[in-house]
Amino acid sequence: MSADLATELDAARRLAADRNRPAAIGLGSVLVGSSAVESLAAVVADVARPGDIVILEDATCMMRAGQEVKPLVAGLLGKLGAVRRVLVGGSGHAVHADTETIGAASAAASGAGCVVAVGSGTVTDIGKEVARAHGVPLVVVQTAASVNGFADDMAVVLRDGVKRTIPSVWPSALVIDTAVLQDAPPALTRSGFAEMLSMFTAPADWRLAAAVGQDDRFDPGVIALFRPRGASLLAAAPHLGAGDETAVHLLATLLTASGLAMGVAGNTAPSSGMEHLISHLIDMSAGADGRQVGLHGAQVGVASVVAACVWQRLLAVLEPDDLLRAEPQPDEMRQRIDAAFRPLDPSGRTADECWSDYRRKLDRWTAGREHRAALAAAWAGVRRELAELVGDPVAMASALGAAGAAACFTELDPPVTTARVRWALASGHLMRDRFTVADLAFLTGHWTDDDVAAVLDRAASLAGGS
Repeated sequence: MSADLATELDAARRLAADRNRPAAIGLGSVLVGSSAVESLAAVVADVARPGDIVILEDATCMMRAGQEVKPLVAGLLGKLGAVRRVLVGGSGHAVHADTETIGAASAAASGAGCVVAVGSGTVTDIGKEVARAHGVPLVVVQTAASVNGFADDMAVVLRDGVKRTIPSVWPSALVIDTAVLQDAPPALTRSGFAEMLSMFTAPADWRLAAAVGQDDRFDPGVIALFRPRGASLLAAAPHLGAGDETAVHLLATLLTASGLAMGVAGNTAPSSGMEHLISHLIDMSAGADGRQVGLHGAQVGVASVVAACVWQRLLAVLEPDDLLRAEPQPDEMRQRIDAAFRPLDPSGRTADECWSDYRRKLDRWTAGREHRAALAAAWAGVRRELAELVGDPVAMASALGAAGAAACFTELDPPVTTARVRWALASGHLMRDRFTVADLAFLTGHWTDDDVAAVLDRAASLAGGS
């Protein structure tokens, strides 16, 4: 384990213990370096239970110094005994962590003594659920610095057309071979960089949720696991675009640290706020129409710039008395949710799923009027604290460009139309229980169609696109 990741893991364990959560960090070890995969057999032997070693992989070819990664992994683990390779997603098809795929993978892994997930964040999410179903250890071989979900105990799954983050299992070990990461498609590295830009918006959403009485778990110590190196990440942007090993190592370290932060927090709030909701809704819309789903991190990066613009706009106009506006009625909000999501799913299941989450958030807001009155009295100080957590959207957009990543929605692959972006931005707060700046804007009267359009215009002007 490199010194920086050893420090991150130790710091996360100390935080968990200090917060009386001694079992929170179940990640046993992180092995990182230019030859990390060569130690995979020893890592697996250390955690495996009796039974086959089951390798979960998709059909995507991945390389390391001119050699295919998946046959390499199978060869290394073959020395330990029986190895089964389970293909998830099918050849030529995109992999989704939906109920059917997870069920099929779990059935194919029957009798496993250890599950080894080799591949993307989605393959890792499937691996977590398979390992949980069988009660066996999971070893993750990270093949790209693309998302931060390799190092936490949660899985993003698709249920009734809605993306949900659910509690799952920690990997027993995480193997990060930087030679594999450097050989990954540059688009995946850029996607990981873009994903990490959520560090400039999600912590503010988390602090806001605490301020309005929606989440009592906010902890600045958790944010300190990754946020202080935000400036270093932005500075590394042009080097990441060139595949520099030091920059890739920094990115992998920060992705792992943010995953650990989510584990300590017990949810994804430290790294997932409004920007992730926008990306999830774009994915849901694409899935409903049978269109290609883009890279999650790339979408999050563009959406992070948008979310930072929302924060700047709202903090400039919100008055303390706005926090005491009359609460919307449940029937009104249910109708809004139906109008937003029935076009995706005429059966109504998606709208029902969203309403089941949203109504809890609405109930807390309605019941918390005294709490909001106290916040209104202290708004000047809380506003300063929130402003310090929000990144500069100008710097964020510039860094995306320097890394060669999409800085606006039309630059994404596939591009996202302005109409779909406007729908996702306007509807994101209706999707789930998570309270973000979009909720505050809506509930205080600052989230009209004109507000949404102004935010999108501002973000587009920073990127020089739309």
